[in-house]
Amino acid sequence: MTRTKPAEQRRAELLAAGQALFLAKGIAGTSLDDITQRAGVSKGLFYLYFSSKEDLVLALREQFSRELAERMRAAAEAVPVSAKAGWAARLDACVQAGFEGYRDLHDLHEVLFHHARAAPPGSGKPGGPAPVAGVIRDLLEAGIAAGAFDVPDPASTAVLCYASMHAFDEDFRGRPGPGDAGLIRAAQHLFRRAAGLT
Repeated sequence: MTRTKPAEQRRAELLAAGQALFLAKGIAGTSLDDITQRAGVSKGLFYLYFSSKEDLVLALREQFSRELAERMRAAAEAVPVSAKAGWAARLDACVQAGFEGYRDLHDLHEVLFHHARAAPPGSGKPGGPAPVAGVIRDLLEAGIAAGAFDVPDPASTAVLCYASMHAFDEDFRGRPGPGDAGLIRAAQHLFRRAAGLT
């Protein structure tokens, strides 16, 4: 009797196959046949999970963003907040984890966000903010509730803070430019000021 794999496992295997191939050969250089062969599935099975190779790329972008967001959330939550200084340290930890995420996953970020064709309008999933902006918003709202932050519009502030983090991507900021340590300090200062800390 043949055992079929659970749907989530199959989907994860397709994502992993696509990610490995995109890193090795680029998105344009990777065919749907390459992906299905590496994952050990038929094209028909691929289409149960993704409508196209571009849909797989979008799913990998979403996965990348969720994983970076979780990394930032975990780093911030690891900092105790018994005093106001703890909330500032949480912001700093969030920025540091964001920088480290961009640095550690640079090649994957480059392939998924710079070498992929831009997604047509409306092709992304509708709904809430980008996961990273959501983590920043949640952190700001928690600090406001604790009386540590003064932010009139945490959702919009989070989006602006998130946008500033794109400077962590070397290809975005180019070279020469501020060194990594200076950029991190400036981002931490920016996040603190955005949260109403002096």
